[in-house]
Amino acid sequence: MATYRTADFWAPALHANTLLQLSVPEGERNPIVRPLPIKHGEHAAVGVVKRMLRMGDELLVADDGFRMSSLSLPTDEASVPIVTSQSTHAVPSRGTSIWTGLASLSDSSAVSSLSTGRLTLYNNSAEAAGTRKLGAPVLTLSTPDAGGAFAVGGKELEIGVFDPERTFASSSTKASPKDLYEGEVWRAKNVPHNNLQLRVPVHHLCSSYLPGSTTGIVTGTKGGTVRRYDTRQRKPASDWKVAREGSVAALAPSRLEDNTVWFADHSNLLGALDLRTGKLLYSVPGLAATPHALLPLPTGAGWMGPTIGREQVAGLATVSSDATLRVCGVTPAPSEAPKGNWGSGKKASVMASVGGVGVGTFVFNGFGSGKDVVEKKENGEEEESDEDAEVGEDEEEEMWEGMGEVGEGDDSDDSDEEDEEESDEEQPPRKRRK
Repeated sequence: MATYRTADFWAPALHANTLLQLSVPEGERNPIVRPLPIKHGEHAAVGVVKRMLRMGDELLVADDGFRMSSLSLPTDEASVPIVTSQSTHAVPSRGTSIWTGLASLSDSSAVSSLSTGRLTLYNNSAEAAGTRKLGAPVLTLSTPDAGGAFAVGGKELEIGVFDPERTFASSSTKASPKDLYEGEVWRAKNVPHNNLQLRVPVHHLCSSYLPGSTTGIVTGTKGGTVRRYDTRQRKPASDWKVAREGSVAALAPSRLEDNTVWFADHSNLLGALDLRTGKLLYSVPGLAATPHALLPLPTGAGWMGPTIGREQVAGLATVSSDATLRVCGVTPAPSEAPKGNWGSGKKASVMASVGGVGVGTFVFNGFGSGKDVVEKKENGEEEESDEDAEVGEDEEEEMWEGMGEVGEGDDSDDSDEEDEEESDEEQPPRKRRK
């Protein structure tokens, strides 16, 4: 019995009060999708999930009804997620308020952001432990791997780093380009004026801390650039124009390759950027939709798909606007200097895809394993249960038994007519007389 590895995810569903448990196998096997209804009990029903975060043994999910819910994860195949705590956030009745961030501060605490500028702190549950309103729209939120701080940015809100304890202990919303918010410990400066000596608008759409760093931050802007910051200085360390069309609305540092950041723009470009040179290393071909959420897979991933060119490993998972989750493979650079034209081949590809998922962030649940299902015959031999399995030799002989040859059983008149037609075809055409 053959065994294989799987990449497991928790993903949002297209329907309300539903969570998807996905198991994507390596190779050309079909994925396993389990839609799980959420048992809410005395709490309000969970809407369509837009953001989710793993916090200990529970999932913290934000839905389109602006409710934050804490869900207990199923322990076996018979159980379903259960709402353990819940809170509702007030938003303006008019406008286009959306969730713009949900990130972990520690194993038991998290912070969320709304486009209205509201920040909320959670401790061990979905109930708000503190709130804070900034005086500008917050469009991106990120935290370092070690936690203890968070960075926000948005429309006319330059990227800044906040201390959680001081931030949620204050309610002040006063700030200026020179003064910091209460609890803000660092704020970046805008890039220099353009060639026409005009001010460049501040409009950050996504951000992320670099892996293992508390000072390195990268952001994507509405102008289609990727900026790199070092919190030990205020000016951007780098600013590269990378988008072919539109803005850079999603980015994530790679966990398999150093100094590499994945980014996506509005022309369906999903590429890997070298942070040392600002050049595009490679891109994922054949995408039919714009990725909205990027999730880099951890190091040591042994999950492999069908070999395309070189040996590839799973390095990134995405959810796109066509409601499809894709697992993308990359070809890591060799440890030693390669011989020949190593860089001329295909370095990335889509290894597997699962349709029908909700458009929002998702959670990696680790690598699992599975076994090919087989059935035993009466004589004890094993047979694959796949309906598309090849037909055996004995079955093929039985299938052809009783089938006559072509023309067998036809009337003699029909055979004579066919002979006449064949003889006519063999004779050359006659010339017409004038």
